[in-house]
Amino acid sequence: MHRGISSFTADMLLVLISLIWGSTFIIVKQSLERVPPITFNAIRFTVASVLLLLIFLYRPKKMNKRVFIDGCILGLILFLTFTCQTMGLKFITASETGFITGLYLIFVPLIGFFVFRKRLDLKTGVAVVMAFVGLSMISFTGKVKVGIGEFLVLLNAFFVALHIIFVDYYARRDDVFALTSIQIFVLTVLSIGAAIILEGWGFTFRFDGEMVFAVLLTGVFATVVAFLIQTYAQRYTSPTKAAIIFTFEPLSSAFFAYFIGGEVLTRIQYLGAFLIFISMLMIEIKIGKKVKSD
Repeated sequence: MHRGISSFTADMLLVLISLIWGSTFIIVKQSLERVPPITFNAIRFTVASVLLLLIFLYRPKKMNKRVFIDGCILGLILFLTFTCQTMGLKFITASETGFITGLYLIFVPLIGFFVFRKRLDLKTGVAVVMAFVGLSMISFTGKVKVGIGEFLVLLNAFFVALHIIFVDYYARRDDVFALTSIQIFVLTVLSIGAAIILEGWGFTFRFDGEMVFAVLLTGVFATVVAFLIQTYAQRYTSPTKAAIIFTFEPLSSAFFAYFIGGEVLTRIQYLGAFLIFISMLMIEIKIGKKVKSD
């Protein structure tokens, strides 16, 4: 464990950024009415990269080949994460996106089981089943199959879990600022390239006050500030515990979606969301007993 902040302080920092991330779902969804999804990401992350570059010029550099490779891997994972999430927001509500994204809590122990051979106990297995029942109640809504929006956001949840696991490993050995900068730079380049190839530049949009606010919120606070905090704070906690704390994100997304966008889910969807949250609590209780000794 690194010298620095306490585990409690790290947890509170992760709570803060999960609330920030949750607030962006409805903002991004409203922005997608004016600009294509990948192009919005390209604009958002370009702003973040410019800010990081300005800071980088006046900061002692701790860059090496290992940090560069680690940052590139994280940047690729983030690109897949945000591309799936933003494209999914075109098809489903911000509230649904937030709750389905919350399934990364389930994916973290599953990846640990299948990739790292960590035992999957009965309680976790029950939580996984319960979470997917809840997901079906949110997603199906009378449909015969899961739609493209739900599928994309489910992929996003998987990539979020991968990012949490890899950040836990890399942040303990790399410089926080250098690692964060490289992953955001890579994310920006990939987003710009994908926007040009898949969406082109043959569109117009009004860059008014609302768009400026959306870009600043997502580019500065939800990207630069949030990922610097995440990379630093995850040095002092476990990946599964971080995933548990990030369950505040879907709750935050539903809160802001209701008060900003007036989104209201059906009773069945709220029941599905409740089942997902209960599955998260089941894992939290299990992990909580273990992390006390950390």
